[in-house]
Amino acid sequence: MRIGISGLAVGNPGGLGRLSRTYLLALARAAPDWELRVYFRDRRQAALLAGELPTRDADAPAGIVAHYAPLGGLNRLLLEEFDLPRQLGPLELDAYLGCDFTLPPRPLAPRELVVLPDLLPFTRPATVGWRARFLYRRGIRRSIRRRATLLCISQRTAELLGQVFPGDECDARVVRPALSPRLLKLAVDQRSADVPLQVRGSLHGVSSPGRYLLSVGVAGSRKNTALLLDVYRRLVLSGDYHGSLILAGGNGSYHTAPGERKLVLEAAHPLPRPAGDPVPAVYDLGHVSDTDLSQLYRDADLLVSLSAEEGFGYPVLEALAHGTPALVTDGSVMAGIAAGGIATTRLSLRECSQRLKSALAALPMLRQEAAALRLEDYSIERLGRELVAAIADAPSGEPPAP
Repeated sequence: MRIGISGLAVGNPGGLGRLSRTYLLALARAAPDWELRVYFRDRRQAALLAGELPTRDADAPAGIVAHYAPLGGLNRLLLEEFDLPRQLGPLELDAYLGCDFTLPPRPLAPRELVVLPDLLPFTRPATVGWRARFLYRRGIRRSIRRRATLLCISQRTAELLGQVFPGDECDARVVRPALSPRLLKLAVDQRSADVPLQVRGSLHGVSSPGRYLLSVGVAGSRKNTALLLDVYRRLVLSGDYHGSLILAGGNGSYHTAPGERKLVLEAAHPLPRPAGDPVPAVYDLGHVSDTDLSQLYRDADLLVSLSAEEGFGYPVLEALAHGTPALVTDGSVMAGIAAGGIATTRLSLRECSQRLKSALAALPMLRQEAAALRLEDYSIERLGRELVAAIADAPSGEPPAP
């Protein structure tokens, strides 16, 4: 079977990039006799996959035939509308898979499938950049209009799909993500590692910070970063926590250089400093490599994710795989990722502070629960089987016009 795949988001440093890479790898492993024709922005993006599959050549893993956008990518709208169809259209594809909200203007294959990570462009449009909001809305609407199979990464995403498009007939199927094979290997290796933490992010670094809380993801209003900083500050100033806060994936704006005697954030609810003059210390590192991210997960007291909405919640799963528990938003999809190792809180300053304090007190029990994570539920093999089945079951329309 010959499958055309959009890999335009493979190089994205955030969750969409990891999701795209993992789905590609899962399909390549589960169907080694299939021909996967993947459209990348550039050779560097294809090379990101080479460490996780046997390589055919220097550019792409075995089983993947790479197609590259001209001049390193150009404008994504031009790529979707013109160059992707130009390169994949003549190949007589059996199916097309859009890993990044991408569906070309006309069918390239009788079966069309699109991975749907979330509905944020519709449910929380202010949290999505205007370019991404335009592209993703367009891709989702086009997918529904063409009755493409929508692969929702969680049951919550599937439910939101029905709420946002109540009058439309959507062919939705839930296919949960998998752990990145590279990060899973690092998690296993890190369990026996006994080396001091030393991480260099794209903006700042941190070395041997002692105890710390960890937050992973782009900072912003949807992630409630300001609330997290306020909660952390209150716990430090009240003497309830003696450690740092590390942000990975942020923009560096909350970084406090070690030794500086200043508060990280002038909170909306100021507190006097108690005797001993503790100073909150925040390391806002920017993007980090998988190796450094694994170290951060390994040594953290707790992952804290106060996001208002997520399609899934990769950092929570990755933290649990390293044996580190998480505090997440009550009622969110993150709360259902595992049966244990996860504490929840509503998004008020008072409750977040109390719940974080309680979670820190219960760390031994939460760590024991986190260690019981069923890794097979999030294996690349399970994802591959489900993707193969989804492609086989997708309704077949008219063959694309030549």
